[in-house]
Amino acid sequence: MSAVIDKLNSINTKPYIIAEMACSHDGIFSKAEELIQVAVDANADAIQLQLFKTEHTVTPRHEVYETLKKIEFSEEQWDKLIEKGNSTGIDVWVCTYDLESLKYALKKPISGIKLNSSDLNNVEILKLLSEHPSIPFTIGTGSSTNHEIKCALDFFKESKDRITLVHGVQNFPTKIEDLNLSRVNYLKENFPEYKIGYADHTEGGSTFSLEVDLMAVSLGVRLIEKHINLDRSEKGIDHQAALEPEEFKIFVNKIEQGYKAMGFEIDKTEFSESDLKYRKFQKKSLVSNGDFEIGHKIMRDDISILRNKEVGVGSQEIDFFIGKELKGPIKKFENLTKEIV
Repeated sequence: MSAVIDKLNSINTKPYIIAEMACSHDGIFSKAEELIQVAVDANADAIQLQLFKTEHTVTPRHEVYETLKKIEFSEEQWDKLIEKGNSTGIDVWVCTYDLESLKYALKKPISGIKLNSSDLNNVEILKLLSEHPSIPFTIGTGSSTNHEIKCALDFFKESKDRITLVHGVQNFPTKIEDLNLSRVNYLKENFPEYKIGYADHTEGGSTFSLEVDLMAVSLGVRLIEKHINLDRSEKGIDHQAALEPEEFKIFVNKIEQGYKAMGFEIDKTEFSESDLKYRKFQKKSLVSNGDFEIGHKIMRDDISILRNKEVGVGSQEIDFFIGKELKGPIKKFENLTKEIV
């Protein structure tokens, strides 16, 4: 099992954070290099590159054809970007939009693959991915039916642990009322054997864009994908839903802190050190209201319910003591114990 799959499967680690470069490089190679460094500097787990050949992705009649053609990188350029990412120690993921790009990516030293929802039922792509059982990958489930998702998963029945189903509404930017975060729980209920992730596309400059993913963390997602950009004011594909470098650093820190606050890794049957400290300070116990000798019959007025130096028997046990005789002496403000009666 790969280290990436270990991270994704472990509830004792924060959600796996993928910095999505997408098309924010605008076809400028040096900008793509800078974006990799942005992800590294923010301590993201991975940088995600978006590989495509325009003619294999859209027809010349599609509205984005000319734009994609202008910003398309060559395989040689992608080679260099993958090499740069790996040299920094960050995990390199690749989102492929066509079969040829996937074939290329699977030959490279990458950590994971993203299957976009547009290819959720692309049989050729699914078959090829199924022939590479060791590589982790995510499946975008946006605007997909349960039947469509199940049909895709049928190709990978023997390797469920490497798959993360990702919820995300891909409008740029996505309106708050369209986020449908409750679908995370819906996916968890309907596909309980799979990890669930969240890909956010809210407006990059909004306060909510730094907070919405904390809601996803509270729902137990194991992976979060967030777009990054050098300058959101520039015009281009994906820019509006992206975070700038300093914003992305804040974002990663918020995810780490939010995960700690949820306490997923804490054993719920045991008190933490902080809980014990609070318990000792705050909890009230049954204490003696005076100095009493052996044989004294305890009455209600002999007992006080107070905070003490140590936590003793709780007030729910008060009836146990009333009417019983002491087996030994007790001083005022000492905790009552069941052994003394």
